[in-house]
Amino acid sequence: MNGMHRPIRIACANVISRLDDIEYNMRVMKQAMREAVNNEADLILFGEAFLQGFETMRFVYKEDVQKALFQTGVEITKVRQWAKELKTAVGFGYYENKAGGLYSSYMFIDEKGAILNNYRRVSRGWKKSHANPDYREGRTFQNFTWRNLRMTPLVCGDFWEDKLITTIAACDPVTDLFLWPVHCDYPEDKWDNEERKAYRERSQILEKPILFYNNYIDEKNRAQGGTYLWQQGKELFSQAYGVSKIAYLTFTPEP
Repeated sequence: MNGMHRPIRIACANVISRLDDIEYNMRVMKQAMREAVNNEADLILFGEAFLQGFETMRFVYKEDVQKALFQTGVEITKVRQWAKELKTAVGFGYYENKAGGLYSSYMFIDEKGAILNNYRRVSRGWKKSHANPDYREGRTFQNFTWRNLRMTPLVCGDFWEDKLITTIAACDPVTDLFLWPVHCDYPEDKWDNEERKAYRERSQILEKPILFYNNYIDEKNRAQGGTYLWQQGKELFSQAYGVSKIAYLTFTPEP
């Protein structure tokens, strides 16, 4: 079997994180990375804004600019060191400070600790309407390759803005797998009876599979995990909403 078709064991961390508590979330991340390695995963993925917690941003700039992280900062450097020490790749959402501009970003680090991709969310739904121009969006969807697996990250609302769909669909020919980290707050019954179907059906406009994975907050009616692999409307893998644990799946790109 050549490298192009080598199966990749992916861990999706539907593990308990906290809102606006970076120290706790980093401890959880390190522990989850170790568990994934012990379970022979090649890659572990965390949800939207996992590092600081989804509700870190208050949209008061003088406060938020202190919470957003630089790529060269201590926290990101630690995660890069963990990846290198554990010899595992990792993807995670975080709030980024780039020269004073604040972004909802998603970073992918390889098993050598190198930053392979840093995607900045293109859709605007992550911020409050009164946010000043220093809360920014990225301009393009990015494709990157790791171990001959071509991936395109999206973040939560990217896939719900109709004006972006054509651009996202244009990534299909150069992608093996779309990554869709989210923070979705729904009661379990609403997710199971309504929203799960809506998200799955939304994904069917893509030819290539899309991997959806959610944060888990240990509070009622907040994000309750869930990992799903969908392709053209079919559900190829699922770990139920309402379950806090790491989901493991094996993905092999099509020839």
